[in-house]
Amino acid sequence: PPMSAFELLASFPQGLPLGQLKAVCTPAADRAAFEGDETAIEAVWRARRASQPSLFNGAKFRFVGVEGGTGVEGGGEGGVEARSASVVLGLTDYRSFLGTNCAESWRALPPACLASPLGNAAVVRTSDGCVVLLRRSGDVGECPDTCVMPGGHPEPEGIGVASLEEWRGERGAKARAAPGWCEGVARELYEAMTREVVEETGIPPADLSPPLCLGFSRRVLHHRPDIIFLIECRLDSAAVAEVYRTATGVHRDESTAIELVPQQELLRRALDEAALNMPGCHLGGLALF
Repeated sequence: PPMSAFELLASFPQGLPLGQLKAVCTPAADRAAFEGDETAIEAVWRARRASQPSLFNGAKFRFVGVEGGTGVEGGGEGGVEARSASVVLGLTDYRSFLGTNCAESWRALPPACLASPLGNAAVVRTSDGCVVLLRRSGDVGECPDTCVMPGGHPEPEGIGVASLEEWRGERGAKARAAPGWCEGVARELYEAMTREVVEETGIPPADLSPPLCLGFSRRVLHHRPDIIFLIECRLDSAAVAEVYRTATGVHRDESTAIELVPQQELLRRALDEAALNMPGCHLGGLALF
């Protein structure tokens, strides 16, 4: 399938704030093993690391699906938009992602055997109606040299689980047994999105609105899921361009340029794959927007 192909898994047109998107995170949602998987995954990981030494492994949330509250309840005119939903997650890691979803044999693996880590992306809209886009570096593990929205991954380490080994051991069991575990996972989904925008653009957190979840999209190529948010920025496009250029702490190894595109122009360009060169998981995010 082309890189631009996507599917929409859930849509919340008015946006779900923190507290209205629930999370269920359990080992029952972890990836299923397949014959020889550890050997195959390690071979892919070694090969990728040899060509891209900057790659590093880390725990990620594994996306399984969205339950309840999707779309419009009641159907037809007079339907009431759903105001809550629950996302089902397990744990995986980036190494497993490269060795399953990104392996040459990915289409031969059943979905249960794919790592499918949950990425995130945000439609960041400036005060003068522009949307923030970034040009990805050529030295990243996924979709190099493409045009994307700010994004990355929510991190299990943010709620006390730094690796699959910890998740499967005593530390993971204690984390899951602690009061508020699932609430903490949901909070990390939202807080991670704000962190990614700050780290990738330099925009101060105080100039960003709380994220609203617009839904979930998935790139058909490599079966790559993303949670999509809308964030309003109090700065105008010129100020955002300036902070990207001058702010300290921006992850400049991940992007090479910023583009501020008027909203209507962006939506027109999104209809032309050649004009935008955007991965499907992010194009799906524009469709949700």
